[in-house]
Amino acid sequence: MWRTGRPCVNLWIPVSPVILEANETPPGHACASSLLYSSDIALLNYLLQDLRVLMRRAAAGQLEISPHQSFEWEVHGLKRHTIVCDPGGLKTSFDVKIVGFFGDRRAASVGNEMVDDVEAQLHEEFRRYPGILSYSSAELVDDQWLDLVVHIDPADREAWRDSEVHAHAVARLAPIMYHSVRIHNGCVLDGPIGSNSVILESTKYWDYDSEPIWHASRELPEGVVGSVSAVS
Repeated sequence: MWRTGRPCVNLWIPVSPVILEANETPPGHACASSLLYSSDIALLNYLLQDLRVLMRRAAAGQLEISPHQSFEWEVHGLKRHTIVCDPGGLKTSFDVKIVGFFGDRRAASVGNEMVDDVEAQLHEEFRRYPGILSYSSAELVDDQWLDLVVHIDPADREAWRDSEVHAHAVARLAPIMYHSVRIHNGCVLDGPIGSNSVILESTKYWDYDSEPIWHASRELPEGVVGSVSAVS
């Protein structure tokens, strides 16, 4: 999901986030518009439906799914990808957590092989973190990209973020791959394979076109299920 296009910069120095209100849209940072919640949640539910279709086909005996099996296909020429890390764990009826990633990719340039290699390493790392149940990715129009990770506990994503490969991708590659990214944390009640929708609980933003890089966060304690004015 990464393509280069900007000179590499050093991001090992942490950037303190700006704290945003639930319905705040900061001027000059379109990536953090509160109006994006409705479409973002719809797209995350769309990816969740991909996962549900695969699992329901497996339950009906139409295909077999092994742990960490990868599925790739295209819809109208746009790439889709799902890795089913833990088929048994996905059948749980307990609440699960999700991470939703949206990236505004820069124009394709040099370094594609390096980026593809890092992406493959990130996917392989899922085997080291049993709390991660699945990973799904979709290419959208206008170089927009969407990822959805379903996992069991908040500690799962924190452990994965601390991995060397993930830290390198975030600190070194993201600024040259994307104009901006936003990362949602949330949940799906009563298990991922039921009929419930994604609920978002917080969001973090990075605008890499700002100097210095702009970083913000937003807490949604009541849980957003559509627009920020429609809370659960």
